[in-house]
Amino acid sequence: MEDQKTLNEKLAEQTSKTQTNLNKKDKLNTPTSSNDKDSCNTNGLFALIGILIVVSAIGWYLYFDIKSEKTEVLTQLVGVTDEKEQVTNELKELIVQYEDMKSDNDTVNKKLEEEQARIEGLLEELKKVKRNNSWQIHKYKKELSTLRVIMKSYIYQIDSLNTLNINLRTENSAISQENRRVSSKNKELENLTENLSTTVEKASILRAVNISSIAIRKKGKETNRTKKTEKIKVCFSLAENAVAKKGSQFIYIQITNPQGQVLSGINNSVTFGEQTIQFSDKREIDYDNKDLDVCIYWAKTEELIKGEYKVNIISNGYIIGNSAFYLK
Repeated sequence: MEDQKTLNEKLAEQTSKTQTNLNKKDKLNTPTSSNDKDSCNTNGLFALIGILIVVSAIGWYLYFDIKSEKTEVLTQLVGVTDEKEQVTNELKELIVQYEDMKSDNDTVNKKLEEEQARIEGLLEELKKVKRNNSWQIHKYKKELSTLRVIMKSYIYQIDSLNTLNINLRTENSAISQENRRVSSKNKELENLTENLSTTVEKASILRAVNISSIAIRKKGKETNRTKKTEKIKVCFSLAENAVAKKGSQFIYIQITNPQGQVLSGINNSVTFGEQTIQFSDKREIDYDNKDLDVCIYWAKTEELIKGEYKVNIISNGYIIGNSAFYLK
């Protein structure tokens, strides 16, 4: 309104100057007749109207041009303000999304917390940015885009871990089922051994019970993986037998892989009468006709393959017990 008032004042001043000049001209050129005087007055009036129209047009053009520039500047300021609020809200939303992504994985949770702290730092910096600083706000918009890309990578990692956990649970379930099957088979084999032992003279043979066959790692912990296996541990109890031979004797273990090959059995053999038996390892014991716990370890000397391994416990040429275990 102040700009319009100034323009109106200039128009009035210009009009006044124009009228004064016309009056002076009329005085200098006094008509000799009434017709000449009327003609001059008419021409002056039209000239004045023309000048007023031109000046008014220029004034209105300048007024609307200034008003348009002000409107454009105001619109830009409003737009920058809206962008700052939008970036602020989206950063806050990212913090919530990172919180929702947390799980039982402590390693992933730590990384998510680091990203949350980074976003909170950006929010504090953004508070100090002036609303009309479009360059700074654009910089934070780029940071926001980078954070979204990082979040997508974490989503992919978490999905991959979830898929891996599902696969591991499925695999563990399958292994558990296989272990139950092997345990059941071990029980059947143990029962078979007991049944077979009734067909031979009890006084000439020992009987192995409570048989356990497991694969162990370097640190002595149990494993079911071929690559981690360093030894195979076979433990059992020799049952009390009042008529068995006392004293020192050897107990042999024969371990066969899924292909039926005896582990380390090429150079390890023993003959009982006309029968030659390959074995994996042996141990000398001192039997005193009482229950005796025995463990024999076979140290890995060859690559193992996936599948079921069978173990026979041999004494004096007789299989006195057997077992089985599974490696993957």
